[in-house]
Amino acid sequence: MPRILCFGDSNTWGYNPSNGERWPEGVRWTSRLKTHLNDPVADSVAWEVMEEGLNGRTTMWKDPLKPYRDGSAALPMLLLTHRPLDWVVITLGTNDLKSLYPSEPAWIAEGIRKLIGQVRACDNAGHRSPRILVVSPAPMHDDNKWKTGFTNGRQKSLQLASFFSAVAKEEGCHFVDAAEACEASPIDGLHMDEQGHSALAILLNQTLRSLQG
Repeated sequence: MPRILCFGDSNTWGYNPSNGERWPEGVRWTSRLKTHLNDPVADSVAWEVMEEGLNGRTTMWKDPLKPYRDGSAALPMLLLTHRPLDWVVITLGTNDLKSLYPSEPAWIAEGIRKLIGQVRACDNAGHRSPRILVVSPAPMHDDNKWKTGFTNGRQKSLQLASFFSAVAKEEGCHFVDAAEACEASPIDGLHMDEQGHSALAILLNQTLRSLQG
């Protein structure tokens, strides 16, 4: 049974842009992905998907207003909690675009590199190191209710894919661009609507199946 840890932010947690509540099971891309991967018609192999999303999570920056958002502080413990793992899917980067951080795409990509190193360094309970899939986030919009906190946010969000792809290649990881399937909802400019969650789940299902072989 392949075991996948999905490590991300509010779009992994399932933030509903319409009301700030959490999308239910069956709507969030993580639960949709689990359903797709365990389609008995497509494959007899069972997959286990662990959801680890947190609103406001960054790759490696500490939020002075909200504690526990530094992804690099949380990931090692979660790797040990869920081991052994076959895959770690990293879906971060949007919150790093906040103007209070060094929000240039190149620095954000270095945060991804730090997380990759943590996965590689973790004791995987006697198993080989998990394979890593880096996902650049759904592009955001400048016209959103938090736009004053994200200077040139959409422009920078569109640049993340090229930097993330380069880091993934250098580190021997796999990469997929969420923009191939979805973008943030225009309702709030940061979070995916139900259609976005569905499209991302389909893209990641296809990607993981092709890589798993």
